[in-house]
Amino acid sequence: MNHFSLEGEHVKIDYSNPALPPAARNFMPDVYRDGPEYFCVLGAGSDAVILGTGSTPDEAINAWEQAYHDKAGR
Repeated sequence: MNHFSLEGEHVKIDYSNPALPPAARNFMPDVYRDGPEYFCVLGAGSDAVILGTGSTPDEAINAWEQAYHDKAGR
């Protein structure tokens, strides 16, 4: 698993943007930049966390959306 610091750069996301995936717009997960990689995260602890990573904020959000649906069993 990738490790990153929540002390990294917090990326501001406009969650009112209709182009964003629906669960991301609803839950508004945090996006952080750590070096060249972006992390989209919601929750805490290994069981509750939903995490997506990517080389851009959009990739991380889309990966988060997929992880959300995988965890929800959809």
